[in-house]
Amino acid sequence: MAEDLALDLQELRQLGSIAKRPRVVSLISSEISHLEKLSKEHVSDPHATSTPIQTPILSGVKLPSSLAINYVTLGSFSWDQDNDKVKIYVSLEGVGREKIESEFQAMSFDVKFHDVQGKNYRCAIPKLNKEIVPEKCLVVVKPKRVIITLFKASKGNWLDIHFKDDKVMTFV
Repeated sequence: MAEDLALDLQELRQLGSIAKRPRVVSLISSEISHLEKLSKEHVSDPHATSTPIQTPILSGVKLPSSLAINYVTLGSFSWDQDNDKVKIYVSLEGVGREKIESEFQAMSFDVKFHDVQGKNYRCAIPKLNKEIVPEKCLVVVKPKRVIITLFKASKGNWLDIHFKDDKVMTFV
């Protein structure tokens, strides 16, 4: 069972590294967390009987293993803004400019750092607070950090970098 859990986790992580849609990323992340929890329980008590894991059967084209790249998500970063742009500061040493892959869209960005001290890293926000101008956005590499600059589509102050649904409800 432990071997199956490890293989399932490995495959889900590979799928998570190529997933683009926020709902799909969320579903995969949730399942990874669930399997990691089961794996820890199994390690602490290998003789315990656990409930069977229901995994969906995925159909479609399988990616060759050479195309599947695992990324470590950079969830910790700082950010600052002015009226025209937002700057995201990622502490990461040893980044080569030629080993950066970036994708900027009107409401999201995804920056991947390949082969940084033997690992691949990713900094992504699938749904930004407000729109940006993808063509103007850039990534600057410094010796001890990377600065991702997002240019705002409309001037103003962002309360958060992530999009938040308006939770205010009106009662009639």
